[in-house]
Amino acid sequence: MPVLRNPRHERFAQAVAGGIRPAEAYVAVGYSSNGAPQSAGKLLNKAEVRGRIDEILGAAARSTIEQVSFDQVRVLNRLDVLSREAEKAGQYSAAARCEELIGRARAMFLDRSQNTVRWDGDLRSLELDQLEKMAPFFEAIAAGENLNKS
Repeated sequence: MPVLRNPRHERFAQAVAGGIRPAEAYVAVGYSSNGAPQSAGKLLNKAEVRGRIDEILGAAARSTIEQVSFDQVRVLNRLDVLSREAEKAGQYSAAARCEELIGRARAMFLDRSQNTVRWDGDLRSLELDQLEKMAPFFEAIAAGENLNKS
């Protein structure tokens, strides 16, 4: 979508896309403050203004994504080079650290420490929701059902 023909509408769209409240943007571009919230709402409902705001926001989002992606690729490439140079220089721990960072960035490793449940066998130490989840198993055992999955 091209720049809006009405310069006030264009500046309004840019201001709103920039995070300024519509009523404030409406007054900032030269319109009257009398009834600004309602008039700004009407302006926001115009298809060309709403489309222009969406276009500006989309362009900003794409730019941010491209910049982050570029930065990540740059860092990973740099780590790759540093890893090779460290290995050539016999600095194996530095090379291994570079490889570890590359692997983490690519989610190659799972951190299972967060999902580890340690239980001492005492049912009183469990939360109520945990006990409720166990109830069907205890009922099955009490009924003499075989719980082996073979």
